[in-house]
Amino acid sequence: MAENLSPNTHDPNMSNNNSEEEQSIESTLNDQNYLFVVALDFGTTYSGYAFSSRDQFRKNPLDIHSHQNWTAGGTALISLKTPTSLLIDKDGNFVAFGYEAEDTFYSEVAKDQRGNFMLFRRFKMKLHNKKGISDNLYLEDVAGKGYPAKHVFTLSIKALVDHFKENIRRSLNIEFTATDLRWVLTVPAIWNDAAKEYMRQCAIKAGIPDKMLKIALEPEAASIYCQFLPIERNPDGFGMTKEGTKYMIVDIGGGTADITVHEKIKDGKLRELHQATGGACGGTAVDREFEIRLTGILGENIMKKLRTSRTETYLDIFREFEVAKRVFTPNSTGPIRMTISYVALNELSEEIEGKTLKTMFENAEGMQLKLDKLHIDVATMKKFFEQSVKELIQHMQDVMQSPQTNGISLILLVGGSADSKYIQSEVTSAFDSVRLIIPPEAGLAVLKGAVIFGHDPTLIKSRILRFTYGTSVCEKFNPNIHKEEKKITIDGEDISIDCFKMILSAGTEVDIGHKVIAVYSTASVFQSGAEVKIFCTPKKEIKYTDEEGCFLLGKLFIPLPLNLLMGILGIGNQKEQPFVVAYIFGDTELKVMGKDMFSSTFTSCSLKMREEEVDEMEHENED
Repeated sequence: MAENLSPNTHDPNMSNNNSEEEQSIESTLNDQNYLFVVALDFGTTYSGYAFSSRDQFRKNPLDIHSHQNWTAGGTALISLKTPTSLLIDKDGNFVAFGYEAEDTFYSEVAKDQRGNFMLFRRFKMKLHNKKGISDNLYLEDVAGKGYPAKHVFTLSIKALVDHFKENIRRSLNIEFTATDLRWVLTVPAIWNDAAKEYMRQCAIKAGIPDKMLKIALEPEAASIYCQFLPIERNPDGFGMTKEGTKYMIVDIGGGTADITVHEKIKDGKLRELHQATGGACGGTAVDREFEIRLTGILGENIMKKLRTSRTETYLDIFREFEVAKRVFTPNSTGPIRMTISYVALNELSEEIEGKTLKTMFENAEGMQLKLDKLHIDVATMKKFFEQSVKELIQHMQDVMQSPQTNGISLILLVGGSADSKYIQSEVTSAFDSVRLIIPPEAGLAVLKGAVIFGHDPTLIKSRILRFTYGTSVCEKFNPNIHKEEKKITIDGEDISIDCFKMILSAGTEVDIGHKVIAVYSTASVFQSGAEVKIFCTPKKEIKYTDEEGCFLLGKLFIPLPLNLLMGILGIGNQKEQPFVVAYIFGDTELKVMGKDMFSSTFTSCSLKMREEEVDEMEHENED
């Protein structure tokens, strides 16, 4: 028998109590016992991992091990993490990850064979600001060839997982079972639930058990880490360790700047005061400005050839620029020097433009070529930082002006770009009345904080919702308040479809594990099941689910077997068969579960849309 499913449900009655249903939900979400917490910091530019045992955490929460032996062949660059770069062959098989992927691509792969390989770099930002993400999302490699994004993300996460397991197998001679390891995957706090779920699914495909995986928000993790720093490292002490302290956390990574505000409350817990905000103004925004300037000098044809055929030269340029960014300070007077591959660039210049490289740079304002050294003057270097720093400070000022953040006394600067003396200086100048703190190993603050969070997720007491959440419901049609085009007739009754029924509004502070229980009813007689559509919008008020800015987050299908049986037997009138849906807020991911009124088992929601729906929505967004 074909299922008679209604696209919407009737208006729910909501409550927030501690019923047996809620206790059942909570028990299904508890992790099993574990021996180690392993945190994976999957960044736009760099990635890495850190870990500690449960016993180590109890004795000393800061006794955290991280793999820091990442080195780039051929340059002076030494990093606490490795580049987020993946090398695969033409059939999608894993070849290498990180520095090894980049070095292998241009050192060991013969140039005439490079068409059989694909190198992917800095692809995490493909998930930034994506309202819907489908399995057929594609990424482009350095040569412009496309490949399914989920496979690239999955293999990259698996590379970190395998590296950890091999590393600890060699050092400790330990073999783990699936339940021995609790995994934590970091994501930007400004990402939406769809992007977080996408990363979770990739991690699961990479071999991490779903129930042993937690998602950590990057600025939160850094905030947690700093709560445990010993005061001896700073004679004045970290003010954020004092109860009642309000402070801003600014995580400047490779792709994004992630900003939130915390208040230290009793029992050492943290309360979020302002919803996460930020934008694409991380370190790669500076790289992008440098590349635009370089393209203006060399021309698009040469730059394209660098990316596609001379990848080693292209990568070397930006590795050297990474070093240049780190040595640049607000007090720099002389030019910033970086080494370039003169011979390779000169060959391309003569081949494509018919000019020597020296000639190409003769009229390049602010950038001079001297043998194999590129000299960048201070004013030009500042321009590379200008736009991203301006955007960063604007986001911070917007947060400072919010009434919820009155009393902020500290700014905590973390992330891979936090060690930039220039960025530190600009932030200090913009907020001279607020103390700026850069913790030791600021680039590892997120990673180490994620390990601590994995051991004790209860350190976060509450969060502020970034979105308004709601469902699509049917309401009795009223011509005075409903659009005529929304009217349909079901079982002889005129109703309005696509009505947005709010569950919780953006800006609401919710404790971890905050539950909203909704009781819904079916929209037609003898439905065999009900489908609840869950929507998100940054707006606080919205009337219909198809309004601009409202997007489908996921669906939950709830079987109604008793209702179906009664329909088959032709008994009773089950037009309004009730069922229960529980929404669990406050964690880093929204959890949704439901059941009919006669069942004891909850159905969980994966918050995943069908591919064709995502494609259609993304096409509408592009238009």
